[in-house]
Amino acid sequence: MKLRLLALSLLLSGSLSAAELYNPMKNYTAGEQVSFNGHIYETQWWADQGQSPAGITQNSWDSPWVWVSEDTSGTTPPTGDIVSTDIQYFERDLTITGDAIGISNLAISAVERYQDRLYVTHDTAPGIVLILDARTGAVLGQIDGIPHGSSTSSYNRINELYIDNNLLYVASLSSNRVDIFDLDNAHQHLMSLGTGKYSGTHSLMHPQSVMTNADYVFVSDASSTIKVYRQHDVTPDNHYRTPHFAYLQFEGKYSNRKVQMHQLGDFLLVATENRNFYVYDLRKLEEAAASGTPLVADQRIASKILKIDKDGDQLIVNQNGRVEWHNIDDVIANGFAFTQPTRVISKLNNTAIGNLKDLHFGDNELITATPNEVRFDLLRTNTVTFTPNEQVDTTQLTFDELAPFSITEILTNDEPHHILTDRALRSVKVNSPVKTAFIDRDTIQITNYAAIELSDLTLEVKLEGTDHWVVLATLDRIPAYAQITLPLSAFGPGQFNTADNSGSVDLEPVFTSTQPYETLFDYRFNSQSDTFAQKLAAMKPTWDIRFAPNIDAKWREMNGLYAREWLIILTNLAYMVSQDEFKHLWFNFESIFGHNMNGSAGKVDGPNGYFTAEDYQYYYDTLMVRPNVNAGITSIGGGLGGTGITGVDTWMFYTHYYGSWGIIAHEFGHGFDGRGSGYGHHTSFAQGGNGWQLLMTQLANYHIRKGDLPYMDDNINGFYKPENAAYHHVAVDAGKRKHRAASHMYPVENYFMMQSDMPQGWVQNGPDMNISALEKLDFLERAHVAKYSMGSETPYLCRFTFEDGEQYVGYVTQDGDDTRCDAGKDISYRRADGSSVPLQSALNAFDWLSIHNPALSGEAVMHQNGQPLCQVNRGGFYGTGFVNAGGQCAQLPNVYWSNGNRWVFSSGWSPLTYSKSWVAPTSRSFSFDVADDVHSHESCGSVH
Repeated sequence: MKLRLLALSLLLSGSLSAAELYNPMKNYTAGEQVSFNGHIYETQWWADQGQSPAGITQNSWDSPWVWVSEDTSGTTPPTGDIVSTDIQYFERDLTITGDAIGISNLAISAVERYQDRLYVTHDTAPGIVLILDARTGAVLGQIDGIPHGSSTSSYNRINELYIDNNLLYVASLSSNRVDIFDLDNAHQHLMSLGTGKYSGTHSLMHPQSVMTNADYVFVSDASSTIKVYRQHDVTPDNHYRTPHFAYLQFEGKYSNRKVQMHQLGDFLLVATENRNFYVYDLRKLEEAAASGTPLVADQRIASKILKIDKDGDQLIVNQNGRVEWHNIDDVIANGFAFTQPTRVISKLNNTAIGNLKDLHFGDNELITATPNEVRFDLLRTNTVTFTPNEQVDTTQLTFDELAPFSITEILTNDEPHHILTDRALRSVKVNSPVKTAFIDRDTIQITNYAAIELSDLTLEVKLEGTDHWVVLATLDRIPAYAQITLPLSAFGPGQFNTADNSGSVDLEPVFTSTQPYETLFDYRFNSQSDTFAQKLAAMKPTWDIRFAPNIDAKWREMNGLYAREWLIILTNLAYMVSQDEFKHLWFNFESIFGHNMNGSAGKVDGPNGYFTAEDYQYYYDTLMVRPNVNAGITSIGGGLGGTGITGVDTWMFYTHYYGSWGIIAHEFGHGFDGRGSGYGHHTSFAQGGNGWQLLMTQLANYHIRKGDLPYMDDNINGFYKPENAAYHHVAVDAGKRKHRAASHMYPVENYFMMQSDMPQGWVQNGPDMNISALEKLDFLERAHVAKYSMGSETPYLCRFTFEDGEQYVGYVTQDGDDTRCDAGKDISYRRADGSSVPLQSALNAFDWLSIHNPALSGEAVMHQNGQPLCQVNRGGFYGTGFVNAGGQCAQLPNVYWSNGNRWVFSSGWSPLTYSKSWVAPTSRSFSFDVADDVHSHESCGSVH
């Protein structure tokens, strides 16, 4: 039988037409699709030249591209000219610290650059503006305040600096003024806005920021309005008495807020640090001024923005520990939503950016300020070239020829906990268990996280921002858990063939530059002949597997035995969700299981309630790109789960081979796609009999019976074995290592059987059913051919007509090229003359029994005498008879057991029935029979 999985599938989004190959020299508008590295991607918004789908991450906002589907069109790369791709990166140039310039406890609040000078605030009382050489960091001078008679009116706290043309504006919080200096005339003080007092006519109450354009000067202070001055009023003659022209309604009185203002076209953007930003339409300002009423913001948007700088048509934003570049026109067009960055960085000089005090970008130089230092990073460019149709030599590694000191074993039982839980040392993508990593600029490490040896491998890497996977090397074999460490020079000068054999890529400019490229390479592997390796490489999920460091009352210390088993469990899980069966069940969930899945709003219609077709598609996609699974060991009688960690108790580590998947799926479901704070028990991701856990419990048992999971043999890791007892946190219960009864069928299996065209009921041995035909059935159909229970053996059941004209039941046995039906060597037929003969059919004269019979779903299989069939298999006795009037399992009077007694049993027998067929559900309520242990929420905690 071939499962016709597409017959009932929902139509998925996305075009089925062939997409053009990605062209790095082309810009793409929103909604365009391209073929890239065997996948179809679609633009969410504008994509610039060179901004390829290679930059896609788990965060949808990090890239203009989103994954749509695999590319099955057979599109081949074009031939033609050499293609160059510029790879940009930041390189640390200069760091200025307080100690370097002679100021202890430097307290920076703002920075601005003018020509070769950098202006840095020391926000204290008194405060100063430091003037530094932007090339060397040397101190050129400082601004202490403004002249006041024969002395200086010093600064008492400085919030913000702003430069417009050659003018420097200094917003001093507690000095209650904004000072203006001429940067081309020895920092001459020209005038001040405010009065130096926080109240009165023309005053400013604790100024916080300033911004100018050709017509106005805007100053935000601690009051509930932003003050607007006309430029022609801002003159030396109006020092300390410049009148307010207009006001902008602001968020209320608040002295210590941090504010920045920038003009975007006709709009003024006013951002309060980590709180909100306000958008004012400046075209309405004159009318508001004339009416004498403050201009009200068109929008107030909650935001985590900390700092903003403007460079031409770009805004540079610090939020969520990152620095992002946004096109101003895009921000305006998207309703001032910062959702389409053109560049995102989270690290500088291999250090997390974090929350900044200020930033400045211009002339390919990024200046970032923390409370006590200023860092200069220069934007550099490396050029990577792709040459079509060119082939270069590929490094061929032979494991047995490697130097012994270059090979180590990982994940041993005694590997220290701190090593196992260090993600830099022990982590791997679930679909790429052969990990190729640059551990520094000169060294490459190849590690096999698979539980068995893999062979005939190609090791592939791809540099972020480029379009091609390249073959770093081939490797003849690598044992399970082997780690190979080699110098980069072992892989040649830097030219590599592409994985699709379309040409070669020159990475030498990257390797010989100052670019910190170690973390910029993705990795994958494949094999030319190892089918097991190919199975792993074909899996869809990209989860990064790592091991949790948690040790407390609920968590147990990680060791190598558990770590290896977690890799096996998650590999099997990733395999299952990669298959067509999962995809079909997922997208047809309600019609198959009888209830719809629901999100965090519960069992209601509406957002985050019952799933729509779009929700099923969204969660299917996000499941595949869950960022990571942080795997741990619990000791609470069940497990714990969330986006940050997934843990189960010891017994799941050896019973998953036998079908105990409910709790594993449940705890994984708490962090289903790794997004947000996770999913509670009220959602379908972590409910015992609803949704994900229900689906995966049944699907896992389906695949175990099918026998196609990557890891089916619990002897590979041998978790349960006595020699590993010292590493078990809880003793192994041998009684749990058993499969469900062969007759037990889950609704999912019954559902798939509805698509079978195998014979039903009793079938004569012949063209439609015979030994050869049996082998052509799939695993599920063979499971529906009735078995004859006989001790530990379960041969196929059959019936035949004996010499007396009566029907008897036995099992199929081969006799050379022929087959017959035999009741068993311990069962005989006693003739009228008292002689005994074997109870068996003539050659090839018998019927098989298919218990797949939807018309008789769940009903008893009947004997020709009208009585239900029954089976005995206990205490060395076996056989199949019928239920007599006395409730005994019996055979006809002339059937005897080898001990001379008639074949009659009063107890210990079981009925023989047709399998229950799947019935299309009619409501959102559905119950199912479980062989797996039912998961109690009392033994589960969702970790958010």
